[in-house]
Amino acid sequence: MAEGPAGVIIGGWPYVITAYSITAVALALNIARLAARERKADKNKESDSNG
Repeated sequence: MAEGPAGVIIGGWPYVITAYSITAVALALNIARLAARERKADKNKESDSNG
């Protein structure tokens, strides 16, 4: 067994970094998707009001 206090995970930083990275990528993709949707909606709204 690894040395250290009982109940403490030793050497888990790669998992933490991976989880934060996946979360950051998912949030960035969601922000990009929502921004693209908003631009498309604005464009459609503008073309509808012009005629």
